[in-house]
Amino acid sequence: MNILIVGDVVSKLGRKALEENFAIIKREKKINFVIVNGENISHGKGMNVGHYKWLMEQGVNVVTLGNHSFNNNQIYQIIDTPNIVRPYNYANDETPGHGYCVINYNNIKITVFQMMGTVFMNGEYKNPFIVTDKLLNSVESDIYICDFHGEATSEKIAFGLHFDGRIQIIFGTHTHVGTNDLRILPNGTAYITDIGMTGPLNGVIGTKKEIIINRFINNGGTEPFAPEDSGPSQFNAIIVTIDDKTKRVTNVERIERFE
Repeated sequence: MNILIVGDVVSKLGRKALEENFAIIKREKKINFVIVNGENISHGKGMNVGHYKWLMEQGVNVVTLGNHSFNNNQIYQIIDTPNIVRPYNYANDETPGHGYCVINYNNIKITVFQMMGTVFMNGEYKNPFIVTDKLLNSVESDIYICDFHGEATSEKIAFGLHFDGRIQIIFGTHTHVGTNDLRILPNGTAYITDIGMTGPLNGVIGTKKEIIINRFINNGGTEPFAPEDSGPSQFNAIIVTIDDKTKRVTNVERIERFE
């Protein structure tokens, strides 16, 4: 089984890059299952109904979110959809939506879940290490895949090593900057600290560069964030191959494409 995981899709250029690369990669690499992080797909923050439906039309199996899960009000119309996964470890147990989903693919149970990091992140979240341990003990599955949405590289790496061998794939999102540490950990887990983003190449993590530069120079600035919707784009993803019989990772591959 070949699993394609696409890093944070950001706004107009992210959708464009996904559309231009997705079908080709899916065909050439014989992709069976697709996960996309879509928390920035609608104008840089959140996901609306139309863009979720568009992802389904592309052939995406699961959409993960993140700290911008509820920034677009339309998400409340679809948040209970089974294949939309928001962070599992919200402190508030009444948070709408699902922190994981279980999909039966060719009689293989695949559990996709998302954990939010707690270092340098705003909001209140339960300890992702403790919560993940409880989740793994309570949800029976053949394959576990975790989107760790966090800022601190050390927290992500520690999480990966702690759950090495218990989760088949642990991939990092949120920073929009890809890391070069895609590998199979000693006990068999496919791991990367951050996949990177699919979207603007010349913005600052997806935002118009002038806005961010001004904030650094002028002690914050007041102009609201706006995504960079013109210019070249990038597509960042990983492909993880899992043996259907043993359920073990056999190969990992990083995909980087620039317009």
